[in-house]
Amino acid sequence: MQNDKNTNEELEREVEALRKRVAELEAPARRYQALFDGGIVSMQIMDRESRTLEVNGRFEELWGLRLEDLDHYRLRTDAQVIASGMSPVIERAFEEGQATPLPTIRYDPVAADTVQKGAARWVASSLHPIKDAAGDVLEVLQIHVDIGELKQSEDELRRETERLEAAVAKRTAELEAQLHVSEEQQRAIAALSTPVLRIWRGILALPLIGRIDADRAARILDVLLQSIVDTRAEHVILDVTGVPFVDAEGARHLRDTVRAASLLGAQCIIVGISSTMAQTLVDNDLAFEDVPTFATLQDGLRRFLSRRDESK
Repeated sequence: MQNDKNTNEELEREVEALRKRVAELEAPARRYQALFDGGIVSMQIMDRESRTLEVNGRFEELWGLRLEDLDHYRLRTDAQVIASGMSPVIERAFEEGQATPLPTIRYDPVAADTVQKGAARWVASSLHPIKDAAGDVLEVLQIHVDIGELKQSEDELRRETERLEAAVAKRTAELEAQLHVSEEQQRAIAALSTPVLRIWRGILALPLIGRIDADRAARILDVLLQSIVDTRAEHVILDVTGVPFVDAEGARHLRDTVRAASLLGAQCIIVGISSTMAQTLVDNDLAFEDVPTFATLQDGLRRFLSRRDESK
């Protein structure tokens, strides 16, 4: 009797140990089943030859395929997969048991000779080998994650960026064209604002209108000196009738122009000095010494012509 009792107690302990072991094994199985049936990611289980053994509901929803549609499909010989350059990492998963992510691709099952149905998708996927106790690969689980919406958003963003870049390039070209026209207009205005007139042989007239600042004074000097060289002028009439006001800086610029012209052998006279300008010149001790001044252009021209007659 005692032996039977001991045997029963031993059997009960073994049964309890087995129950605990089964419970320990059931927990991972339930976790896997929750993932497999959860419908969040597509799951496809393949044997060592990459024949499909099982797919979940999310796989069927994602690809529009059922298990029976994949009877003749082999991942390892799929032409689209081979063309994408993924074969080496896929072989490592099946032969060496290395889990690995796969590059994102747009896969179309309709283009597969062994499927020819279903829906094309942009997917990211990974391979997860399932091994036995000895470490040999029994099966391979492939997980697919649909990134079609993300890819579509990226494509739309790229297209929008391209449209914006094209619009910016077009607007830039328009602005550059407008700037070119504006620069041409400014050059034309500058030329009109400093017209050098050849009013007689050897005599130039430069009628000035508006305020004379540093930039304009430099332009006046350049244009006048070039005109003197080009025409071999001997006399220059600076007409300031159209200059309503001149400050000390403007007066100095005029004086520098007269001096520069004289270095090229051209004598200058100034006509049209107003009372206000005369007062400014006196106040700033900027009188044009040895430079004849006249009230009008006609008076200045008459002076030059009379001198030419006297010299004959």
